[in-house]
Amino acid sequence: MNRWLKRRTVYSGILFSYLLMLIIPLSIETFSYMQYSQLIHKETEMYNRSMLKQAQRVLDDRLQSIEEVTMNLSYDTEVQRFVNVTENMDALDKYNLSKLINTIDRYKKTNSFIHGIYIYYPKSGSVVTESAKSTVEDFPKYVYRYSDWTFDDWKYTINQIQNLEYRTAQLSQNDASEPRKVVSLMQSVFQGSIKQAVATIVVTVDVTKLEGLLSDGPSSFGNLYVLDRKGKKVFELGDQELLASVPANPLDEHKSSFVKVADKQYYVSSLPSPYRERQYVSVTSVENIKQDLKRITDLVILVTIGLITAGIVLAVILARGKYKPIKKLADVFQTKWKAAPIAESNELKLIEWVADTAIKEKEQFVQAMQRQMPVLRSNMFLRLMKGSITVEEQAMHDIGVELPNPYFAVILVHVDQYDESKLKERNLSKFVISNVLEHLGQEAGLSYAVDIDIDRVGLLLNVEESSFRMTELLHELSTKALEFIGVKFHNTITVSIGGIHEKLEGIHLSYQEAYQAMEYQMVKGYSSVIGYDEVQSLSKPQTYVYPIQTEELLLSSIKHGDIKKVREIMNDVYEMNFVTGQLPIEMARCLYFDMMGTAIKVLNSSAMDYEVIFADGPEPYSKLISSRTIQEMQSTLLWIYERICEHIHEGKKKHSYQLEDRITAFIAEHFADPDLSLTKVSGVFNLSPTYLSGFFKEQVGENFLNYVNKLRIEAAKKILLEESLSLQEIASKVGYSNNVVLIRNFKKYVGCTPGEYRESPQ
Repeated sequence: MNRWLKRRTVYSGILFSYLLMLIIPLSIETFSYMQYSQLIHKETEMYNRSMLKQAQRVLDDRLQSIEEVTMNLSYDTEVQRFVNVTENMDALDKYNLSKLINTIDRYKKTNSFIHGIYIYYPKSGSVVTESAKSTVEDFPKYVYRYSDWTFDDWKYTINQIQNLEYRTAQLSQNDASEPRKVVSLMQSVFQGSIKQAVATIVVTVDVTKLEGLLSDGPSSFGNLYVLDRKGKKVFELGDQELLASVPANPLDEHKSSFVKVADKQYYVSSLPSPYRERQYVSVTSVENIKQDLKRITDLVILVTIGLITAGIVLAVILARGKYKPIKKLADVFQTKWKAAPIAESNELKLIEWVADTAIKEKEQFVQAMQRQMPVLRSNMFLRLMKGSITVEEQAMHDIGVELPNPYFAVILVHVDQYDESKLKERNLSKFVISNVLEHLGQEAGLSYAVDIDIDRVGLLLNVEESSFRMTELLHELSTKALEFIGVKFHNTITVSIGGIHEKLEGIHLSYQEAYQAMEYQMVKGYSSVIGYDEVQSLSKPQTYVYPIQTEELLLSSIKHGDIKKVREIMNDVYEMNFVTGQLPIEMARCLYFDMMGTAIKVLNSSAMDYEVIFADGPEPYSKLISSRTIQEMQSTLLWIYERICEHIHEGKKKHSYQLEDRITAFIAEHFADPDLSLTKVSGVFNLSPTYLSGFFKEQVGENFLNYVNKLRIEAAKKILLEESLSLQEIASKVGYSNNVVLIRNFKKYVGCTPGEYRESPQ
């Protein structure tokens, strides 16, 4: 029993040591779970703010255009002229009223988002709309029936001085109808003094159309609120009561945060607008985030159970394997001890055998550690770059790392395109690139290659000085690497260079700078060397140039199939943002998304047959999203636009062929009509004579008159051979007014007179 307990104690110790190794994968798994959770929250915040910025641009643009209409109407002559009209109107006042109604109707039609316009005149106690005039008392009863705005409150409001003030309201056609949500924009009209308003203009905006503008496509919102500078709601999309339950702190500080409302958790994002000090707020349920986290949690639990089970089984197997030699040696000692006293020579041999075994195992351990040295060094450098640990000099010395120079720099290499797509070939390409970088880096100082991720390799340089000459040398080495790897190994790479910094802490700083420089690959494109010193000048605030007029012109050119004009517009946008000016990366991304939005608008157009246009090509949405540079995006957008223009041209060509067949069939049926003319045919097909003349010449190859005369002459030739009619009768039968015209045209197209043809048709 004593012997068995000792044996089990040794075995348990070995088994326990193997089980301890399970802590490593479990720790990595826990860390990965935390990182994924943080990433999901960060991506949610970025998505919400991006969508909020898009909504801000769209709504500000629409509301600004409506405000401009309102201000222009307040200065209009017809509006000002009706100010002094009293309740008892004469003939001239009635004439001015009709002109005022037409003016209001004209302003309403300038913007499709305007539901209606009315003007209150306190002197006459009347309200004028785009269709009629009514009294103040009758207006809310029969014209604008507000279901949430009392008469007294409404009358008090329109008698106050208003300066482009908004108020939400609900209109009803009758007591049984569903109320229509509108936003009322109010502006006072002044004459002379701004202290006393002579009229009040109220423009009602159709909320349903504004909601449709924001609820269509990828920019849809769950709950969106627009507040004015006083904190009053100008517009809302979603739950009307939810905003009142949100704490004021995240709204005042314009931050993104999680809040709990009625036992439900929401994500609140607030964004200030520079136009009229508005504030945009989105309140999104976090149920989607919880679902993603639940999937990750379930996966982590499943993987943990699998790891623990596999680890225990493997630990038992390995412990038994390690315990067998110890058990065998113990059995040998026991057998020798019971049989006879151990001889000195045998004892020495046994000791020598044990010592040799220990030495061999130590050598195997040392060899295994040496094989792991590159991995340990790479992990240590990667942690230094990312700033996650502090490394002691002794620890670096133990794994064979010497950093004697005082300065450090980091170079990142992104492999844009692999010559082979298999994982084995990718790893081989990265291994080759790492060796090339490490070899070239020795020209500047000590260099160590670090495998960062599947597409990126880092190079840590330990150099003697921080100078302009050293910065130039790093650029030269990066250019050499770019050319050598591209020519020899057919890989496309992009190189970014961080600054030169002192001490180990400078490694993380240089890595961050190189990482930021790599972001500008989107602007500079593939196969480029990007230094952090180059992108520092691009950090100043600057916006991109892509006005709505340019976008509308681009959409119009595409729908007309004018690919030449489309290319000109695309080139102009590119030159304005990336040639004549250097655009910061944040603005470049915004321009990228904006231009993607233009492409999506074209593809979602009802006039475009999506399945036919891209039936034999790649999926355009996927190709757009996978574009990683501005040049690649520009090329992809042009490809999409060209396919659409080709489809439009084919449709026009098909329509032209059909129209040609219909016109020639009509002429063939009516050529004997003496009144047949270009004007008559154009009237039948609702075309202008000028357009029909050019179209007929282009499609048929000859002008209209020649074509008709040839048909008539061919018919005359047939009659001459088959019937014995006079020339006057033949002329009348084929559409000529007299035989003189027939003889002249017959001679022109056949080369002889009708009589000569009848006698000798050959």
